[in-house]
Amino acid sequence: MLEPQTSIKDAFASVQSSSSAFAVVPFENSTYGTVTCTLDLLVDRESKSPDLLVCGELYLPVHHCLIGHPSKRRSANLSQEHAWDDDDQMQANCNPGRSSKMMKSLQHISIVYSHPAAFGQCELFLSLYLKGVKQQEVSSTSRAAEIVREEGPSSRSAAISSSLAADVHGLKLLAESVQDKDDNSTRFFVLKNGKSNPSGLAPSPSPPSETNEDRWKTLISFTLPQHPSGTLVDSLQVFKNHGLNLTGINSRPSLEHPWHYIFLIEVQGKREGSDGSAMNQAVKELETQTKEWKWLGSWRDCVEL
Repeated sequence: MLEPQTSIKDAFASVQSSSSAFAVVPFENSTYGTVTCTLDLLVDRESKSPDLLVCGELYLPVHHCLIGHPSKRRSANLSQEHAWDDDDQMQANCNPGRSSKMMKSLQHISIVYSHPAAFGQCELFLSLYLKGVKQQEVSSTSRAAEIVREEGPSSRSAAISSSLAADVHGLKLLAESVQDKDDNSTRFFVLKNGKSNPSGLAPSPSPPSETNEDRWKTLISFTLPQHPSGTLVDSLQVFKNHGLNLTGINSRPSLEHPWHYIFLIEVQGKREGSDGSAMNQAVKELETQTKEWKWLGSWRDCVEL
């Protein structure tokens, strides 16, 4: 059974408490980059979700719509492709592949609700057609649609959300495909509770018997001693020494003191039960280079599937 959550934080809490077996949360977008809220929850500075592990990933195309209540003024339907002027076309040339469809007049809109990541994925559309309109950040794109519905048909609000959200909340499509890039996609992590569900694996098109380490990824967080120079380089070198490829690195403030960070790295490979695996040997060496480290899960790589 699927159970929606109000926020990414609530999704983490639901799995930590074992109320849910899995949670699906956005991790990074091909246009906007990493979802900061998810990063902060993964580094878990306050140890509110110590048992959570990443056990899978999903890559999904994301097509945003502007939804809301159409203007009550009589206006021509704009369902055809919007005819851009020269200035619009010049800006669009910097973002090939964009093909927004205007469905209704937008002149009545004075505020747009959405998640920060959705705003970041739709910057060109907002700057061209809703320049100067207030952007109000909320916990999710679905919550944005809910707010617009609650404000009623007489409101001048709209939401960047999905066509499904428009259907669910009885709203109209004001514009379709408002994301900056037509190939916009988001990678989602599947989370499990490693204590109450230690053997749980997210559904995957990869064969269950697949053991090739190149087809797996591992997420690790670590902090470094503050003063010695070269410690970050030395820590990353550990994985090269064991023939493991780094596929991503992020950092967040540790909040222990200014300019001290928690690093999160993704590595091709899988943490095995035996000490002989390359990943196990690498994390054993990593322990000698870092102040502290934490394994945050291993899962099948789905990037090419």
